[in-house]
Amino acid sequence: MNYHTVIDTVKVQVDFDTALEQQEAVNTLIQTLATTGAFYIQDKKDVFQRDYFIYSHQTVIATITTGSSNERSRSIVGCIQKYYISVKFAGLCRYNEKIDSISHYCLLKICAFFNDNNIAFKLTELDVCIDAECKFDNILALCVKKSPKTDYYALSESQAYFDTTYIEKIPLKRVDKAVLRSYVYNKSHKENLVQQMTRFELKLQPKYFHKYGFDIEPIEKALNRYYVMYFKNSYEKNRVIEAYEKYQSFYKREITKLGFDTYRLYPDITKIKSFVEQLLKIDDFEVWFMYELSMQNIHNTVRNTF
Repeated sequence: MNYHTVIDTVKVQVDFDTALEQQEAVNTLIQTLATTGAFYIQDKKDVFQRDYFIYSHQTVIATITTGSSNERSRSIVGCIQKYYISVKFAGLCRYNEKIDSISHYCLLKICAFFNDNNIAFKLTELDVCIDAECKFDNILALCVKKSPKTDYYALSESQAYFDTTYIEKIPLKRVDKAVLRSYVYNKSHKENLVQQMTRFELKLQPKYFHKYGFDIEPIEKALNRYYVMYFKNSYEKNRVIEAYEKYQSFYKREITKLGFDTYRLYPDITKIKSFVEQLLKIDDFEVWFMYELSMQNIHNTVRNTF
């Protein structure tokens, strides 16, 4: 059974001291993206923020948001107003080769713009996924290192959707405030794929990156809280479920004794590290070269199909 590690959602943010700096940066960024000819940009303004939706092939691939917030100041009494630009890509791996390539190109183009102009940006959201080429029922994801401040679903507990299993039990009003959350779902059904695909998704949220930034080691530790496992049959899966439910907490010796490692699908930490490092180092020339090569490969694939 084939499986691989992918990044599906990424959000970066730039902070500014003044509204003028913010506006100059977003105007130049929008102009830079528009001149590529690969995107259509539509904006929407409300009272508190302004969103720019980036389209390609009639699909929203990213959203640029500008806004402001009040932050406590250490030097003066009260708060100061800070301004920000955030860019969110919610779907870097949809298994649509053309859209995925253009989305990745757009992400790198934006990060290259920040890097080339010496604009410091921070990572505020990241979805790390393990995609397994199998049916939904063949995958089981368990949290083996639970947080004392978080509630978790019991494996026997009913959930809202038949093809999605949430691991953390987080009230809807607190979802955005959680440090991290995870679930398993039928990717084939969501994206209308021909091949079988089941996805485990770990969402690292703003609170997480406020504490750890771009550091890879905490990301690896967060992933190691979970065991994503593949089973060929329901008998083996049910045996592991029964064993898991007997324990309130897990140590390495219990995991080894129960044989979890036999079934585990391991995340590729090297791939995640390379992805994050690329965002920090990419420049515009490298983006152009990578995009030309990517588009050439897509054209060759299409041509060889007919």
